[in-house]
Amino acid sequence: MRVRKSIAIAVALGTLLVGGVSVEAQADIPHSQQPPHVSSLVEHNTELGREFVVLENEHDDTRRQQLADSIVSPAYIQHNAIVAPGRAGLLAFFHGIRTVMPDVKFTARDIFATGSRVVSRFTITGTVTGGPFLDIPPSGQKLEWDGIDVWTVRDGQLYEHWDQFDWPRALIQLGVQGLPQPFVQAAGRPPTPIR
Repeated sequence: MRVRKSIAIAVALGTLLVGGVSVEAQADIPHSQQPPHVSSLVEHNTELGREFVVLENEHDDTRRQQLADSIVSPAYIQHNAIVAPGRAGLLAFFHGIRTVMPDVKFTARDIFATGSRVVSRFTITGTVTGGPFLDIPPSGQKLEWDGIDVWTVRDGQLYEHWDQFDWPRALIQLGVQGLPQPFVQAAGRPPTPIR
């Protein structure tokens, strides 16, 4: 029993050193044998992902700033080319998207964490009424598209960010013409429901 416990702890710590312990990997290690800091890091980082959804859906700029101050690093690194750098750029993006789509809603589909990363899969819905979106004039376009966020965590806050969006679906819903037919066909299918 002692050897098994030592192996489980060594595997957990080794995984943490090379990128964290996934929720799935943790499930293989009995809770009583998990190092306390690994479990608490994963829980904390998962909560960061949940709080980011709250930040995305916050209507009040002051409250959004307070949320960002608590979960997003002041040294935030942004890898999305249409969002300005840093935490200020992130907040400006959310202010802007809420101006363009006053009814915008971010719905989390999955949130996963390790000891050093957070991954969120989400759906964005909204109606373009407040101004141009991606330089496309508003005409009441109803949008629904999916995305995935990946962050590293440093000092207990979201530190570095990458994302992927289903841009073909959004562009088709915005009314952009001339996209390749496979994108048009794919965008015509309803999103896969969550099971």
